[in-house]
Amino acid sequence: MMRGEMYFACAEAIRARCDVPIQGQCEPPADFAWFERMRASGIDSLGMHLEAVTEPVRQRIMPGKAQVPVSVYFEAFEQAVRVFGWGQVSTYILAGLGDSAEAILQTSERLIALGVYPFVVPFVPIAGTPLEHHAAPEAHFVERLLDGVARLLAQGRLSSDDIKAGCGRCGACSGLKAREAALRQQVTHA
Repeated sequence: MMRGEMYFACAEAIRARCDVPIQGQCEPPADFAWFERMRASGIDSLGMHLEAVTEPVRQRIMPGKAQVPVSVYFEAFEQAVRVFGWGQVSTYILAGLGDSAEAILQTSERLIALGVYPFVVPFVPIAGTPLEHHAAPEAHFVERLLDGVARLLAQGRLSSDDIKAGCGRCGACSGLKAREAALRQQVTHA
């Protein structure tokens, strides 16, 4: 069985046994028809993770993954939203790898305009990995960034609560979901 077929078979098997929302994750495929196959197999939402948003940081931090340029991700995001729907495609962005807050905010704004949820998470160094000595981002950097992304999400009418499945829906790795909720509460009480 080919890898793609195994992927679809797994989603179909989960769907056959229980009625839970499923998020699939992949890199931008060579053929965007892959998204239709994923959806048909029972996958509700999709994660395609940029992790870093500028090409120099991508080349330095993840040279293998950086062979797929950000522009290709954006083509894939646009096609994936057509298949999975507004707010059902997300991307993981790790703050603190070297991208500026401005670069992450600009990329988030582009993503939101397409209907893609930018799940911004602070980088956390893990012992025993190549980045174990890479510094975690400063708290004020993360706070400013998450507040900015939460505002952009509100303006773009995207919410983690509307994602059917996946990291953005859970929100445990980031304070973004809490920032969204706090912003909604401020608007409600204003």
